[in-house]
Amino acid sequence: MVIAFPRKSGVSRAETLFLLGLLASVVVATGSPVIDDASLEEKFTEGLLRPGVDSISGEQASRAVKEAVGQKISPGDVVQTNAAAGYVEISRAVVVVGSIEHCKKCGEFHMGAVSSGWIIDPRGRVVTNYHVLDDKEAGEIGVMTFEGQVYPVREVLASDSEGDAAILEIDPGDALLPALPLAATTETGERIRVIGHPDGRFYSLSEGIVSRIFSEETEKGDGRRTWLTVTADYGAGSSGAPVLNAAGEVVGMVSSTAALLADTEEGKEPAASDVQMVFRDCVSAQTMRGLLEP
Repeated sequence: MVIAFPRKSGVSRAETLFLLGLLASVVVATGSPVIDDASLEEKFTEGLLRPGVDSISGEQASRAVKEAVGQKISPGDVVQTNAAAGYVEISRAVVVVGSIEHCKKCGEFHMGAVSSGWIIDPRGRVVTNYHVLDDKEAGEIGVMTFEGQVYPVREVLASDSEGDAAILEIDPGDALLPALPLAATTETGERIRVIGHPDGRFYSLSEGIVSRIFSEETEKGDGRRTWLTVTADYGAGSSGAPVLNAAGEVVGMVSSTAALLADTEEGKEPAASDVQMVFRDCVSAQTMRGLLEP
């Protein structure tokens, strides 16, 4: 396959790296992994039910994430990804953050809540949303890697309730896990990718741009938080997924969506056809960096 670029295309270096990343994905398409959602759900459940595995419950996590507000951790030695890192390389540092539930109908355990996260420190520090951990109804919580390795959550190390970010800890033993670095800057219009688990469709990749960078006053009125709005698709289960630039650096993290609806008649319930656009708001790298010691 040959891709020709116009000599005076005005394409920036970052955009070129992004396009090369896409090209790499095409070249290795025949060797791309096939994701088996049912198998990964089974691995997750079995992993948390192994003898001797002790993970915190949703109730404990909800209490711990509140207690960790304002705490900071050492940034450690983050493993840098290669420029224009491909899908597989990035996915190895993206994790499933989920829980298991006991089914009253069949008496078995099944995977319950599904969210996303990413490894920031190879020693086992994982970033996800504050709201992911603030779920008292969840069962035991665990983290699963791209290869299907399951780890119990040991504790919550740091959190920012207003910025919707938290860092939890797992124990990989002597292994060093692949990790993603935080980007130094981002710009409106920058091309980005998101890898997460919408609706339990593990390791889904979507693409778009940063459409807006904005700030909001905190509810407590004690400061402001910077946020990103992106055009890449994501949905329930993507919370905590990394938003990545062309170099495989994290510029943001999936947080929420908000639909803009057309005006409807009084007393009429909005329909799907009334949705004009969807704002996809993400935690900024600046907020996540605030959880790290200088």
